[in-house]
Amino acid sequence: MAAKKTTVSKSDFIRQHATLSTADVIAKAKAAGLKVSSSLVYMVRGRAGAKKGAAKKTSKTTAIVKTPTQSKADFVRAHASLSPKEIVAKGKADGLKIDVHYVYNVRAYGKTAGKKKRAATRATPSRKAPAVSRPITTSTKAETLLRAIAAEIGLGRAMEILSAERAMVRAVIGG
Repeated sequence: MAAKKTTVSKSDFIRQHATLSTADVIAKAKAAGLKVSSSLVYMVRGRAGAKKGAAKKTSKTTAIVKTPTQSKADFVRAHASLSPKEIVAKGKADGLKIDVHYVYNVRAYGKTAGKKKRAATRATPSRKAPAVSRPITTSTKAETLLRAIAAEIGLGRAMEILSAERAMVRAVIGG
């Protein structure tokens, strides 16, 4: 039996050379007899990064942080009594790379988050009384309502109420 020649796929080749630049990967692939485009390299690396998440991506600030449980924002919040310049100096001494603008941003975000929490707790209570009807806007609605009331309480009583209201209006007007 003849031994099978195992070939590496283009994607596997790119993953094996993850530390090289795109141009170097293309050159090595060409030397190995593979035709690889730069877009394929970017696509494979992009998908590999999406699967592995943030564990693969490292920044200088996360490498310098002494306490992995405390973020830079937590550090700023923990030193609320200090001025922004003092926080930057203290962070630098603790191995954190923080600038003054970052301190202002964290503090501003904390204020808006607090406002949102207070607004949520101040939510208006539900109404216990029935809804109030809208005011009468046209004369035909007023006349219809007057007829309905007169039918409900009686024509005589409705006339008494209207004459009493008329007397009060005349007293106010002075006529």
